[in-house]
Amino acid sequence: MEKRNLKTKALNDFKMKIIDLKFRISKIAYAERTNETFIQILERYIEQKYKDNIIGDSTYTRDLDTKKEIQKTCSNFIYKPIQKITVEDIEDAKDNIREYSNNSITKIWRLLNKTFNIALSRRKIAFNPMSDETLNKPISKKEPKKIQALTVKEEQKLINYLNYDTTINKQYKQIVLLQLNTGMRIGEILALTEDCIDLRKNTITVYRTLTRKNNRYVLGKHTKTYNRKTNIDKGKRTFPMTPETREIISDVLTQKNKNADKLLFWDSKRECLILPKRINDFLNNLNSKNHISSYLKTHTLRHTFITRCQEKSMALVVIQAMVGHIEGSNITSDTYTSVSLDFMKKEVKKLCPRRPCS
Repeated sequence: MEKRNLKTKALNDFKMKIIDLKFRISKIAYAERTNETFIQILERYIEQKYKDNIIGDSTYTRDLDTKKEIQKTCSNFIYKPIQKITVEDIEDAKDNIREYSNNSITKIWRLLNKTFNIALSRRKIAFNPMSDETLNKPISKKEPKKIQALTVKEEQKLINYLNYDTTINKQYKQIVLLQLNTGMRIGEILALTEDCIDLRKNTITVYRTLTRKNNRYVLGKHTKTYNRKTNIDKGKRTFPMTPETREIISDVLTQKNKNADKLLFWDSKRECLILPKRINDFLNNLNSKNHISSYLKTHTLRHTFITRCQEKSMALVVIQAMVGHIEGSNITSDTYTSVSLDFMKKEVKKLCPRRPCS
């Protein structure tokens, strides 16, 4: 009886070991044989996302631009069969990657990791080399550029030149003043149509932007923050006009720029859209002649509006609603707010009410 129990126990132990071995084997990563290269998988991924309508034209263009950067920086391994790429190959490419800005590096690193993950999920590789704990994302050699808002004096200087220089293109002047007074993205301003304006309710509605398609700008159907997966456009918004904004808009409406889309701003001489580059060139020329600020682009104007709102203690949730930032996002205060020296001096005076601060 005892021998029989020992045999039964041994048999059960053997069965359990077999079951455990099968389970372990099922968990072991394996890869099917393939000569597919990294760049082939990356290109298929970008194209498939676009075909599936997951991304729009602007995101597709950005992905293609990032792919070109990967081709320049990672040529040592992206044309190899993906199964032959090592962690060392990626490390060797890091010196080239560092030549780009940190923003570009983030996009490059994201697409590299995504491509390896796709290969892993499709059993083309057994291990994602980007998961190696010693492999770190490179830091750019370039000095990070922080777009500063205009100071109150610089802003006033710009406004004075716009108002008193009669040679300035009137539409460009209106576009710049509108951005200073609303903080809208330049693509949103250039996509405004008559139906966006409600003078009775004193509101502006933003529901689309200019977007790039096949390397040319077209009138988009949504704002920059539209999510194709959820079909939710959190950048769509309606906000009230200040007296200054209403005055600008009323002046624009009297011009009646005739075009099929009923755009508020239209290049009637060329019969085409007014592009962001033209406004940036206009600001650059204006700045070169008048030395308004060390840096002046359309995005500076958006920064300036948000900074003025913060300096006047406007509620953050209101600022976010006006400029099209997602409520609760840190980007409004972390990225778009500068603190001017004049404002700091004003605030410091609160610390010494009995004697003047120098």
